[in-house]
Amino acid sequence: MAERTREPQQKAGESIARLPRRLNAAAAEPRLRHFGAGRFEPAWLSLWALAIGREAEKPLAWLLAAAHLPRALLIAGELNLAPPADDGVLLLDGGPRPTLSQFERWWLWERLARPRRWSLRVQPSTLRAVELPLWLGYSQGRLGYGKERQARLIVLSGLSGEALGALKPAVLSGLRDRAGAGPGVTHPAAPNDGPVPG
Repeated sequence: MAERTREPQQKAGESIARLPRRLNAAAAEPRLRHFGAGRFEPAWLSLWALAIGREAEKPLAWLLAAAHLPRALLIAGELNLAPPADDGVLLLDGGPRPTLSQFERWWLWERLARPRRWSLRVQPSTLRAVELPLWLGYSQGRLGYGKERQARLIVLSGLSGEALGALKPAVLSGLRDRAGAGPGVTHPAAPNDGPVPG
């Protein structure tokens, strides 16, 4: 099995935790088939979590993000975290730690969509690494202009079962990193590393 490293961009002494996988294979398969996936697999995506609230000790929500993502995910309430276990599931690196100004920019966009949240602030002292559970679906897609089939990637949340298209850049980057990691990698990358529609 490939040697798996946790967060190469973490500083020494920082710990990573895992959000619980609530969507099992029996529930994920019909959702992924609905999107046209011919095969699917579970995965973990490493992200960075930063609390949102009036006080760091009492977070009301969390922003989950990485530098490879165009926007952050907003999760309301507390994070129910557990230590990671080596379960053999595909582990993807979501990208380097975003800067505080990036988190503040993402939070600004969330506040614009939710005007009642203007009094809440990002809490820099709460920054931590987390692993988000995902289900990845792969479909052959349609014939492209060059008569080659373009693979399609479907990303489902392992927490809620929602399709998370915003996570595709980080997932694709993680798959490319794993594909370039050498012959010791045992997990398959996406079927085609070309353009991914949708």
